[in-house]
Amino acid sequence: MSQSWPERFAKAGLAERVGLLAGGGVRLLAGAIDRGLEKAAETAVEAKRAFDREVDPNMTDARVIEEWEEPRDGPRP
Repeated sequence: MSQSWPERFAKAGLAERVGLLAGGGVRLLAGAIDRGLEKAAETAVEAKRAFDREVDPNMTDARVIEEWEEPRDGPRP
């Protein structure tokens, strides 16, 4: 029968305790990174879906028809 983590920690020496704590920290960090990557992927997929919903297949790319410069009223601050 395997011991629970608190039991193992209580019976462990100093080096083993450091290893147990470091391993727990690594697992927590890996879980946080994994959740962050999943959330970023979900956000990207949802953004793509929203973009695709709003794209009008009857529209072409925008074109500049005419350009002109408007006079400025003195120097800009």
